[in-house]
Amino acid sequence: MSTAEIEGPKAGSDLTKDLPLSKIIKLFQHPDTSSHHDRQIAQLRRIIRHNPTGYQLKKLPDLQKIMLLALEKLNDGVSEFAKPLTQLVYLAGHPFHRDCSNEELTPNGLASIQLMYECLNTFLVSAEDINLQAAAAAALTEVAQGKTPPGTTKAHAEIKVLGVRGGVVANDQRPKPRDLNQSLLNKSGVVEGCCSMLKTVSSIMIEKLDMMMEAGSLGYVSDTSDEEEEDAPMEGTVPISSPLTAPLDSSLEQPSVPSLATASTVAGATASLADPASPSPRILLMALLKLLSEISENATNSAALVSFGGDVTVMAIVDRLNDDRDSVLNLCVEILWNCLEHSAHELENSSPSTSRSALIEKRRKGNSMYTLADGVGVLCKVFKELLVRGFRNKDKETRNEILILSSLIARNTRSHEYFLKSKFVKCMCVYATVAEVGTDPDGDGEEVDHVDPHNFATVSPADIELKRILWGLLSELCRADKDVREVVVESPLIEALLMYLDTDLDGDGVVDNPEYVDEEVNPEDQVDEDGDGVDDQLQQPAAIGGSGANSIIARMPRTQLRVLQQQALMVLLNLAPRAPEKFKMLGGPIIVLRFLDWCGDSPLNRELVQGALMLLISVVKLPGLQDELAQMDAMRIMLGRFNEKSAPEALRADAVRIISRLCAGHEGNQEILRRNTGIMPLVKEIEEYNRHRRIICGKPKVSATGAHVEEEAEEEEDGGGSLMGGSAKEKISPLIVAVVDTIWCAVIGNNRSEARFLQCQGQDALLDLLEICPRLMRNQVVGVLADLLQNKRCTPYIISWRSDRSMVSAVSLLCRLWEEEEKRLKKGRCEGVITNLWKPLGGHEKGLPVPETPTDYFNEFGKLNLDLDGDGIDDGLQTTRQAKLVKTLTAFKKLENALAAGAKRGGNLEQKLKKSMKNEDLRGKIASLVGSIGWETAMKDLSAHEKLTLTMVENWLHFTLAEEWMRVRDILISEGVKPISADALMVGSHLEESFVTATELKATQGKLYQEKQQFIVDEEEGFFGSILMQRDQEVHQLQIKKKASMPKSLAKRKAEKEAKAKMLAQSTVHKGDTVDKGPGVDVRVVDEGAEEKKAE
Repeated sequence: MSTAEIEGPKAGSDLTKDLPLSKIIKLFQHPDTSSHHDRQIAQLRRIIRHNPTGYQLKKLPDLQKIMLLALEKLNDGVSEFAKPLTQLVYLAGHPFHRDCSNEELTPNGLASIQLMYECLNTFLVSAEDINLQAAAAAALTEVAQGKTPPGTTKAHAEIKVLGVRGGVVANDQRPKPRDLNQSLLNKSGVVEGCCSMLKTVSSIMIEKLDMMMEAGSLGYVSDTSDEEEEDAPMEGTVPISSPLTAPLDSSLEQPSVPSLATASTVAGATASLADPASPSPRILLMALLKLLSEISENATNSAALVSFGGDVTVMAIVDRLNDDRDSVLNLCVEILWNCLEHSAHELENSSPSTSRSALIEKRRKGNSMYTLADGVGVLCKVFKELLVRGFRNKDKETRNEILILSSLIARNTRSHEYFLKSKFVKCMCVYATVAEVGTDPDGDGEEVDHVDPHNFATVSPADIELKRILWGLLSELCRADKDVREVVVESPLIEALLMYLDTDLDGDGVVDNPEYVDEEVNPEDQVDEDGDGVDDQLQQPAAIGGSGANSIIARMPRTQLRVLQQQALMVLLNLAPRAPEKFKMLGGPIIVLRFLDWCGDSPLNRELVQGALMLLISVVKLPGLQDELAQMDAMRIMLGRFNEKSAPEALRADAVRIISRLCAGHEGNQEILRRNTGIMPLVKEIEEYNRHRRIICGKPKVSATGAHVEEEAEEEEDGGGSLMGGSAKEKISPLIVAVVDTIWCAVIGNNRSEARFLQCQGQDALLDLLEICPRLMRNQVVGVLADLLQNKRCTPYIISWRSDRSMVSAVSLLCRLWEEEEKRLKKGRCEGVITNLWKPLGGHEKGLPVPETPTDYFNEFGKLNLDLDGDGIDDGLQTTRQAKLVKTLTAFKKLENALAAGAKRGGNLEQKLKKSMKNEDLRGKIASLVGSIGWETAMKDLSAHEKLTLTMVENWLHFTLAEEWMRVRDILISEGVKPISADALMVGSHLEESFVTATELKATQGKLYQEKQQFIVDEEEGFFGSILMQRDQEVHQLQIKKKASMPKSLAKRKAEKEAKAKMLAQSTVHKGDTVDKGPGVDVRVVDEGAEEKKAE
């Protein structure tokens, strides 16, 4: 129903005046007027004229009552109510008029809207008139679209908010009309009602269809318009091959089975679906499908639709469609696509289920990929029909959408068996390769000459997309299912993919130019007599497959060919490791290597180069392939890619990985690398990385005391920097990891290569890298150095090395690495001295009980009575309740980790590396490296603290063997096995020997600890002495400076004054002194001035 069919208001009517809806309700309900149908219909028409653009929100409760009362009259047989009631229902789909901006968000407003939607759902399910049901479906469809209410703006712009809690927020915080309406539709039961009604309509139509088939009615009737039936070719369609002998519409000449359109046209109903004289049920079917297409765009409603079985009903409708041009097919595809997409998104991003019922609801009942798994055969049938008759642009788009639905369903492993049963995999393999290898690609004698190549084998965007979807879907199925992989490997898919990597596509014997770009053709120069928008010269006939296959690919535009080449590399990357024999038999590695060399340095081919490198990495370790690739000059090509500084780091890393795998265990390739001066670029790359790392790491944190080392190691656990600058949370460079791996595989172990490596100062570069590399790389670098020191010529280089950053020696650096590794493993020594003599390499925390004999680890019942697992709980004193609690917590932790890893679909490479390196013990490699240097040599020029650590390094192997014997004894006791006396004596002797060694080591470490403490005291005294000496020197220098700064005349006057004062002091007689004049004479000196004053 359109707006033009709605009766408009009369001239001069005042639409602002409210209608007396309460009186109209009484008109229907009062006994005296309940049979006045003419008056009631007149009032309904009055309501329609008064609300031409929709109802007022505040009037919805009264209108809902009126509509339900009218529906009762219609169901009682008064057919005159059908037309006005249909118009009332249609108007209910319009946005409601509000008196204020948020009236629909108030509790009363929400309740009124929900009542109206429930009323419309009642009309949809309970009405007996098809037109009325279709009108209700149309109104609900308009509601689901969420049109903006009248008198409001549709803007939901974003504004920037400044301040502490600033950011980008929506200008309008109210929910969007579409989201609000979709939520209310779900609460009103519309989704469930629509699914049940669709199932009813489809079952009736399918039943009529079955009756027609039994009666022999095979007429083909299509409901598409003349415009849709036009054989308009797709714009840009250029057939790769010529038409076959069969005409384009030959498949349409065959009699077709009746479809749902035929059933709805030939056999219909009137007042209800069961009445054989009513309008076509197809009207209601189309209305319901349009409603479901809008509802399925909402994630919540889509899940509800799947739970109610709506997706299965839609798939059943697709199964009975015989006309692939029917518009019903497009609606069904859209509904299924929405359901599958929302299900996939929900499974990937939702939180873990809290119960078994919730898990079943999420993974099965509400998962469209699970419920539609058995519908793969239906999609296969529709796909084949579209290939036979679908030559229009719209047909090709629908065909590709069918494949996309199949790829979404293929994510659920339950569907894989249906792909094989329906022979969908074989069909996809045929049409993915027929244009390249021939009309019978699989060699089973069933050719595809009945299919016009114009329908799928052109260079139009839709056909190129078809090929890409086919390749991708087959690749994903091969990755997940072994049986599918066998079918695909037997097909010529790998051969067809390798054809796209040929460097001589035109077949003239000359390698093509990789930087060729499609030239723009002047439209005036094109000859297009058939009016299809494509130059007729590009539509010359050519046979599919055969010797002209390369020429077929060569006729593609280079931009589209580049896309297919990239797709072919990605598919081969999945198939080649799973079918290595066939890939090698077809010469795949050689073709890929030539293609890689052909790509050159053009930025346009960077993605192709990356894909080719990844493909070679996956197959380079195949038997015999190292020699073949070496003969094809692979080393030169890879070194050229690695030395290309402007290339991305990932590309260079892949190139050097291939070098590493080519040289692993192959002396010939190692010699080729050395002759091509490939060692020097590897060393230069490490040196360049070291220069950048020094800037990032900053100044070294050098500390000679254990307390400082412990504090900094604790900071390291929290993500801070370590002594050398590496951090546990720091990201690593894939390129530098690949370079070090290449040195390990291509240089280490070959005496000549090692000599060249030393000439290039490679060992110094590795030691510099060890000091500042991230923690995750330490195992790799120490391992390389340990293997390198098997060559005794390398020992003087490592002894004489000093860090440019901190001036520490190699042994001091390794000692610090040992200490940090102990802190990471939580097995540190208290003040550097061991306390646990039975497990010296274990924990030595304060307060930990230490047994006196090995048997003290076990009580009389044979159970652990110490914390051997390091979880902080006495293993022998754990109660049953504690054990269950620990077990439960561990299970939940494992589940949480598994769910977190599964959410990432394979996870991050760096996360995998961290997980694998978490339990790796670096101390063994350090002990091997220091042992190659020599213990006496290593002890020279070390501090007492470093000697403490070095004693642990020296005894690592002995203590490790003792721990293994301890583990053997623990297993025997825990399992209740009593060894014979000889075995018990042997185990005990090994443990006692370790205990004696640990006791001697503890005594040695005690002396070293005292030496370290004395060194600290002496260092402090020297420090304070230097401070006092500096003070005295500063005072003396100040005096000299002050004396030197005085004027010369002033100094002279001061000296004369001092001399005069001295002379006077010697010649002056003071009061009371006796002057000696000679013997017998005593003259007393008196104050003459005082005598004069007295006389006066």
